[in-house]
Amino acid sequence: MEKEKCEVKQSLDRLIKNRPDLAFKKTDNKGKEKPDYFKVLDAVLRLSPQSYLPKSIPECDACLLMISSINEGATTFKYENTFKFMCEISHPKLDELWSLLDVSSEEAVVLIELSERFFAERLEAYFLFKDGMAHDEIANFETESVADVIKKIAEGSKHGTVISHPSKMSHPSCKYPRVYSTDFKKSQDGYLRSGNAEALFDLHINATQLKVYKFLSLKINGISILEHLKSPNLTLLSETFGLSELFFENILNIFSDCIYSQSLKTDRFVKQVYFPIDYEQYHQLSLLTPAGLVFNMKAKIDWLTSRSPQAYSGKKARQSNDYHELGYKTLSDLTVTKHGGDHPKNISGLNNKHQTYYLLSSKPPELTHHNIRLPRTDFFKETFSAWQAKEVLESLHRLFLTDYNNINLRDGRDYRIQQYVDLVIEKMWQVRLFFEEYSGELSSALPLEQKTWLYPQFAEQRQQEDEWLDKIIRHIARGLINHYSHSKVIANPLTLSDQELLAIEKVVASNKENLR
Repeated sequence: MEKEKCEVKQSLDRLIKNRPDLAFKKTDNKGKEKPDYFKVLDAVLRLSPQSYLPKSIPECDACLLMISSINEGATTFKYENTFKFMCEISHPKLDELWSLLDVSSEEAVVLIELSERFFAERLEAYFLFKDGMAHDEIANFETESVADVIKKIAEGSKHGTVISHPSKMSHPSCKYPRVYSTDFKKSQDGYLRSGNAEALFDLHINATQLKVYKFLSLKINGISILEHLKSPNLTLLSETFGLSELFFENILNIFSDCIYSQSLKTDRFVKQVYFPIDYEQYHQLSLLTPAGLVFNMKAKIDWLTSRSPQAYSGKKARQSNDYHELGYKTLSDLTVTKHGGDHPKNISGLNNKHQTYYLLSSKPPELTHHNIRLPRTDFFKETFSAWQAKEVLESLHRLFLTDYNNINLRDGRDYRIQQYVDLVIEKMWQVRLFFEEYSGELSSALPLEQKTWLYPQFAEQRQQEDEWLDKIIRHIARGLINHYSHSKVIANPLTLSDQELLAIEKVVASNKENLR
């Protein structure tokens, strides 16, 4: 972790510079003074806000430190990158931070316990309300100022609609439909789909009014302000922000169009399909993206592959070629989808927050390529062809054309016949080995003797019986004769004499045990 890239250290250095009460020093081994970052952190983190919004500069400083990023290069507030979040999950990256700040392991335990006092939902609120203001201004927020900000956000909500399926994820120019649908049945089928997983709401709104989405997304006691407005739980909102219930009644009226106005009309840019329901009847459906689900899935995948402590330490060990006891999980073949190009704000609130989401691999299964054609009705017609024995058949043909007969010629003939049988045996083993690993359905159309010869379930029977083997020997002898006489490999085959036919049967029969 480089010093100039650690936002937490930068925040601490600013605090030490601007607040004399935090100028804690300690001496290193060489007698040189340096900042005591533990004491600075300890003093700052003990001032966690007691109200929903901080009421003093020290409380603001504590909030700002909590939302400072540990990950290098983070430029926008993302809770998953913050010092607070890293402390919550005891992320191993904290060890690098403690080393950078010269904080001992005992001191680190104290700081992590202090960070637990901060409520994440208050940090989100602090970040929203301080947006566009100087750091000190929020500490001096008057009740009227809070009311003005909320009222301005509510006025901006008139330009948007709370939705669940943003049409702009189909095409940026789409204005309709605007649908908020949550009425889905839950199921135990294990699929990530509407009803089975938590799906956050989204907002169709002008890019300049995204504060509306951020405000409605803020949580109080674990429930979003949107849900508090829909309840409506105006008393809690009143107590949280220090404003009257009458004020929030007016705010609810202003928000009502944004929350409750829906439009089911479609847009020419939305993809449409015909969905059959009965004979010669159909529904015409407009396909929309369930934003809450896809970004929910993105968060789960990011946690699994990169944000979790196990993923971080496992990948680091892999890069260093070190042993890692627990290992880590990852998902491959992910497609990253991005809507809006350089302007994700123009799509929806959730899209602006997450920027991208993933598509899981949907490729068809890869089929194992094999260089053999499996027999379905006859091994000698489908799996072992004349062209596979072309060289042997041509050599035999040249011998058959010879007009004399002697021992050398007969030995050469028998040698070529044996070559043919060897090719059959080689193909036999290829088929047998394939079937041993094959999990599909085997053909029932093969002759029984060929099933016994090739199928793995007949392995024991092959050793105990001979009747099937005698038939296979005749098959091979007839196969050689047919390949020579009736295939296109040999252009002008001769009519074989009884002597040649007997020689073929004799050589094939001599391979009886090799064929078993």
